[in-house]
Amino acid sequence: MHRFYCKNIHFDEETVQLTDSPEVHHIKNVLRLKKNTEIQLFSNSGKEALGVINNITSEAIEIKIKKIYPKPLSLETQVILACALPKKGKFELIIEKATELGVHEIYPLETARTEVKLKGERAAKKRARFETVAINAAKQSKRAAVPLIHPVTSFKDCVKDLSQDAMLLIPSLEENSRKLTDLSKKIFSAQRIAFFIGPEGDFTVEEYAFAKKQKCLSITLGPTILKVETAAICVMSYLRQVTLQ
Repeated sequence: MHRFYCKNIHFDEETVQLTDSPEVHHIKNVLRLKKNTEIQLFSNSGKEALGVINNITSEAIEIKIKKIYPKPLSLETQVILACALPKKGKFELIIEKATELGVHEIYPLETARTEVKLKGERAAKKRARFETVAINAAKQSKRAAVPLIHPVTSFKDCVKDLSQDAMLLIPSLEENSRKLTDLSKKIFSAQRIAFFIGPEGDFTVEEYAFAKKQKCLSITLGPTILKVETAAICVMSYLRQVTLQ
């Protein structure tokens, strides 16, 4: 059954209007769905519903709600992925896989060694594209909500912001870095976890020092050096296992 994202619909009414242009276009012009077709819906409220198409116009799809599903299984701990922007569009892969694995928020990071620089109109267009990738990944993986994609944020600003209410973790090749398994109890009990992924070339010594001052814990992902996208998927996979209730 086809599944569609209704950004601001809460399914409280007997009928709802789906007005998101990409979804209207997909239903009307790509799939060519007709009246009385059953579809599944999900929204930012975290709710999912079964509906039937009542009417189709050029600007909206009217849908009758037949059933609201129970809240699906999800990560109890809110997981934030703060990741340096890699080259060659790899950030879209990171968003896709992190969404499938249950991430709640994603910060594209600008660090001292980040080679991809996004400013102004280009940054706005990229963010819109990143949001589309997250929506599509949520639809495919049957998630009940789409992760929040933040604007490109400097590393220091992101660390300062998240240190207020989240447990901070940062991978490092330092000998005293702790294993994720050693932190399982803390991770399991935390309400919010922020994980920082460095760029190709790693964070600088100064960035690591700044993160530590903000009580960011150094962890190891093993003896080998991982690519940005590999590290992001690695930690999300682990966190999914220890925080899924």
